[in-house]
Order: sequence, then C-alpha cells, then structure tokens
Amino acid sequence: MRVLKRALAIVYLAAAIVALGTLVCQFWGPYTYRFMLLLRDAMPRAVVTVCAAIVALGVLIGFFRLMFARREPSCVHPAGERNIEVTLAALSSCARAAAECDDRVMVEHIEARVQGSDESRVRFKVEAIALDDKDVAALATSMQQRIEQACDTMLGTPGTTARVRFLPSKTTVQTVEVSGE
Repeated sequence: MRVLKRALAIVYLAAAIVALGTLVCQFWGPYTYRFMLLLRDAMPRAVVTVCAAIVALGVLIGFFRLMFARREPSCVHPAGERNIEVTLAALSSCARAAAECDDRVMVEHIEARVQGSDESRVRFKVEAIALDDKDVAALATSMQQRIEQACDTMLGTPGTTARVRFLPSKTTVQTVEVSGE
C-alpha cells in the first residue's frame, strides 16, 4: 500500500506541475504566444485537461478527508458506559506515576490511545530509559504490570494494555580542564 501511495503522489505532483506550469506560462513569461499555439493542438490540450482533472480530483479528495475524517477520541468509557468518561490525560498521568515508582527507570514519553468499538479500552506506549542494565526484561514486565494495574484500578474495570519500550540513554559527558595558574 505504501508503494501505491507513493506512486499516486508522484503522479499527482507531475500533474500539478504540468497543469499549473501551463497555466502560468500561458499568461506570464516570455513564451506566452508559443504556449497559446501549443494549446491549439488537440493532444497537448488533452494532456493539460487530464492533468487539471487529476489536480481537481486530488483537491476534492483532500477536502473530503479533512471534513469527514474520524477524530481520535480523547476519553475512555469504562465498561462501555457512555455516561462515564475518563480523559486520556488523567490516565496518562496515572500511568506515568505507576511507571516512575521504580528508581531504575526514567520515563521519557507516554502515548495513550483509545481502542475498541465502544471506546472502553486504552493502550499505552511507554518510552523509558533504563538506568540499570541488569535484567531489563524483568524491569519492563514489572513496569507493564504496574501501569496496567494502576489504570485498571482507576477505571474500575480491566481494559488497559501497556507496551514498554526502552530507549538508549542520552547522557553526555563533559570534561572541564582547569588551568592551575
């Protein structure tokens, strides 16, 4: 699918260049008369018309995607109850507090997404830095369990999934030379 999208983007870009370039060159520039003569023939006129149609179709598709795109929900409805909403910010705060309980971990980023057709589940992606290189798998498992348990307790029903990812540490070492004068 990615290759198809890239190919369609290249076709759209080429069509936009041809359509807009022809329009601009026809009205402005030193070769306006030559472009007018060129567009008297049927073949160049058909090419420019097809390119303009591709550009117009692309603009129309972009407009409909903008108007009718599904918005990402910002609240979780525990147990599918539509009258109860818990914001993702509150759940992310709870997940960060649960993840930072261990002194061997520094949490960099937490991303929360609502899942399920009834918007009753939440999935966390936690990016952290392990300050201790010993048994990182057990550290990740315990952090994942703490996050899921804390958020399930906050929601009052199971519905939390957490994925923990450890990043490389971003530490820098600075050396300062002191001259003894």
